[in-house]
Amino acid sequence: DATRLAAIRRLMERAATDKPRVATLADRVAVVFIIALLALAGVTGVAWYFIDPQRALWVFVSVLVVACPCALSLATPTALTVATDVLARMGVLVTRGHAIETLARINHMVLDKTGTLTYGRMKLEEVSPLGDLSADEVLALAAAIEQGSEHPVAAGLREAAGGLPLPMVLGVRAQTGQGMEGEVDGRSVWIGRPAFVAANAALALPESLARFEQGGGTVVALGAREGWLALFRLGDVPRAEAGAFIAGLKADGIRTTMLSGDTPVVVDAVAVALGVGEAHGGLTPQDKQGRIVALQQDPAAVVAMVGDGVNDAPVLAQAHVSIAMGGGTDLARNKADIVLLNENLGSLGRGIEAARMTLRIIRQNLWWSFAYNITSVPLAMAGLVTPWMAGIGMAASSLLVVLNAMRLQRVR
Repeated sequence: DATRLAAIRRLMERAATDKPRVATLADRVAVVFIIALLALAGVTGVAWYFIDPQRALWVFVSVLVVACPCALSLATPTALTVATDVLARMGVLVTRGHAIETLARINHMVLDKTGTLTYGRMKLEEVSPLGDLSADEVLALAAAIEQGSEHPVAAGLREAAGGLPLPMVLGVRAQTGQGMEGEVDGRSVWIGRPAFVAANAALALPESLARFEQGGGTVVALGAREGWLALFRLGDVPRAEAGAFIAGLKADGIRTTMLSGDTPVVVDAVAVALGVGEAHGGLTPQDKQGRIVALQQDPAAVVAMVGDGVNDAPVLAQAHVSIAMGGGTDLARNKADIVLLNENLGSLGRGIEAARMTLRIIRQNLWWSFAYNITSVPLAMAGLVTPWMAGIGMAASSLLVVLNAMRLQRVR
């Protein structure tokens, strides 16, 4: 039960039991249709009993059979089942029933930066000691505090520390989206955003910070109440397919926004490189959630959010439809409506196309079902359709709906 495969199975089971709005609506219509059909069949049988008693029974049966709501009941679930299978083979795992319907209607895509638009494999580019400790000593201290963190910055610092001996750290605490705190040799040490460290250690921002940030990348500070200890700059690389993915969204008329906890300078640089329409940096998880809420004030807005970390979980829960990167944290995956298993944004772009095609096919199926029933029922009531003809018509209409849904299999 603790394996990744078991987790994926649970997510798929949740999706199977969660009916989307379009399926629920079709079920309600089918219930009303059945009640109306039974009433019409009863009235027709009584009327034909007085017109021609010998034909009354088979006309009654013909009305019931020809309008059996199989096509209406199959129209939505068949298309959704095929679409879910097609998306899963793309690497796009649907974990909630409404996800396909909502994904097809999105007009605003919000993306995290680190681990989403970039690979999230942070590499240490520069260390600037600010106190009496050497570069290796501050790096070992930073890596020791970050031992319990899943953040890409923490992973980059631990990797850079390599085989360095790490000091003993006690009382490690994390503030999501801000940084970490720990006790080393009886004194509190903070690592994270420079503003976070400055506020907790009661320090003024170091004078070298502005120059250090101009070099680009993500800047992390290490400090204690006695003073600043070091600045670290880490770099990340945008995903190879990210630029084409953003361009495809724009071509489809979908607005793009990047929200990140990194400094605005870094965020703006990535946004310009990838062509993201709007970018905001230096945000806490609460700030990101507030941005999503602001976008949702527009009644016409359908907002999707793509993220990967613990700090993205509140934002994922807030969005109309949420997508988590497969390599992200368990919390992000559990909060998401869709999990991008292969972590390829190009698959998500194709998934949006498949979702839109699914809605088109559902509408076609529903229109065909209504058109068939509206046409066939009066003919059966008039005695122009025999029971065997009604059986063939009912089966043919259901088969047409299934074959139309199977067209989704052609999506690659």
